[in-house]
Amino acid sequence: MTEMRRVTISLPDEIDEKVLELKKQDRFVRCSYSEIIRMLLQAGLEAEEKEEAV
Repeated sequence: MTEMRRVTISLPDEIDEKVLELKKQDRFVRCSYSEIIRMLLQAGLEAEEKEEAV
């Protein structure tokens, strides 16, 4: 079993649809829904850190 923390969140339909559209792209085709969400969260956190540093 993984060492990652499990959480439950509710997503609006438009975000869910955008994630499902990402799965159709070559970059994400082999990724699970959860992996894509983790990538998006990481990218958002990194963007936030960069914004705070400015």
